[in-house]
Amino acid sequence: MALENVKDQMGNTNPPRVKAERFDQFMKDHEVSGFHREEYDDQFRTVVYFSGLQTAGQQQFVQVILNDSIYGMIKVLVGHKVVNEQNQAKVLEYLNQLNNRFGAFKYIVTPDGNLELDCSLIANDETFDPEAIMVMLLNVIQPHLESELLRLPAVVGGPVGVNVEEEEKDERPIHPVH
Repeated sequence: MALENVKDQMGNTNPPRVKAERFDQFMKDHEVSGFHREEYDDQFRTVVYFSGLQTAGQQQFVQVILNDSIYGMIKVLVGHKVVNEQNQAKVLEYLNQLNNRFGAFKYIVTPDGNLELDCSLIANDETFDPEAIMVMLLNVIQPHLESELLRLPAVVGGPVGVNVEEEEKDERPIHPVH
């Protein structure tokens, strides 16, 4: 019997998205607002929460990505299209230094020149703790960015802030990764 047929026979064709439900409950219990939730019907049944984080006088776009795998992700858009051919070598060298110093998260450059900070979350349904997301965002990532966003303009050769009007036209500030 094919696996697809077994799934149909089990009658559990729409199981709960446990991590997302726990995160939703945490936000409700602690009156956390400012997250927009989107569900995707991909193979991992991904739920992406979109929000923003105010750091160093700038607004950064944030995604919290939860799914049925053991991986989750916090993604912060640090700079929109700030890496180009002229500054790429210097930026990558600097980011490599940062990545060697910080084990909790990594900086990456996307193919379209965005600068992102990625934080992996590893937990299955039983061990997932939604409070860890808020701790990482508010007690680790935000304080780190408060100081780092003051240094990055010198590295990229200009401002690293996110241009909201340009971002809204692009409609893809950060791309979910599975």
